[in-house]
Amino acid sequence: MRRQDRKVTDIDEIKSILNSTRIIHLGMMDGDYPYVVPLHFGYEFIDEVLYIYVHGNHEGKKFDLIKANPHVFIEIDGSDEALVSGGDIPCKYSSVYSSVMGRGTVTYLESIDEKVHGLQVLMDHQTNRKFAFTEAMVNSVGVVQIKVVDYTAKRRRQLEQDIIMPPLTK
Repeated sequence: MRRQDRKVTDIDEIKSILNSTRIIHLGMMDGDYPYVVPLHFGYEFIDEVLYIYVHGNHEGKKFDLIKANPHVFIEIDGSDEALVSGGDIPCKYSSVYSSVMGRGTVTYLESIDEKVHGLQVLMDHQTNRKFAFTEAMVNSVGVVQIKVVDYTAKRRRQLEQDIIMPPLTK
């Protein structure tokens, strides 16, 4: 990471970034080219290791690619973006932002208990609610766990002198 001053290492601050959004961008390899999909996600830390859960239809390109190559890349944007004005100097424009990015290995969950756990983590992150899942519900979807083997988190905070630009309107 080039901008060490923006690096986030505090686990509570990383959780704050993860909690500020519901969407993950999951990158997989499709032959010679990356294939990236936005997905809802849930996460947990177990023994300081980040685990992410996503779900989808049993059949389809995403799970076909994961089964062919379980190595993935994740990118999560925090929801705190704002454009910072650079005035008359275009190269001075910036954004307030936060992100978590990393490499991971996917496990396609097979057992009912594992899938229920993954779905509970996902739904708790998405809704802050606990749900009961029937066996039929669990069997109707594929659930994967991503063990994030290494990641970085980054944040550019709003500074007092920043002039925040209004959102675009067209």
